[in-house]
Amino acid sequence: MLRYSFLATSILSALNFLLTDVFVVQVILGICLVVSLGIAIIWPEPLPPPPSPDLWSEAPKTKEREMKICSNCGKAVDQKWSMCPYCSKKV
Repeated sequence: MLRYSFLATSILSALNFLLTDVFVVQVILGICLVVSLGIAIIWPEPLPPPPSPDLWSEAPKTKEREMKICSNCGKAVDQKWSMCPYCSKKV
């Protein structure tokens, strides 16, 4: 929307530039024309809106795999394992 307002300003200043006979006003309108047309051309496009807050789902409350604790070193290992990968003792 801002680009269109600068484009409209440049069109109005070009029209006024053609209709006036005063040199000082023509200089001011020429500067206004160049600046507003330049801004209308190089003004960046707005960023897209941010994603909605309910886009991401909540993390699951339970773990995906059941774990058990090694009786020797106390680290968590997979339920199906019979040997601890950290201390190499039977779980």
